[in-house]
Amino acid sequence: MGQGDSPPIAGRSPSYLVRQIWDIQQGTRNSEPAQLMKLAIANLTSEDMVAIAAYVSSRVPRKTTEQSPVPLVTSR
Repeated sequence: MGQGDSPPIAGRSPSYLVRQIWDIQQGTRNSEPAQLMKLAIANLTSEDMVAIAAYVSSRVPRKTTEQSPVPLVTSR
């Protein structure tokens, strides 16, 4: 759902989520938040990443009164 500096990821595209996890795992993303995630995702397989992305993308984003700076994926 996002908290503090962490962006909300519920409802995001599964391919986007897998790409972000992959990039962090491979060291392509080196920001401070990415470094915090690196240990948690170090041993994930591609199947694990797909399963996580499928679950997270199936979650409905929490509605807030603030405008989200990043658009969420919507169904057509």
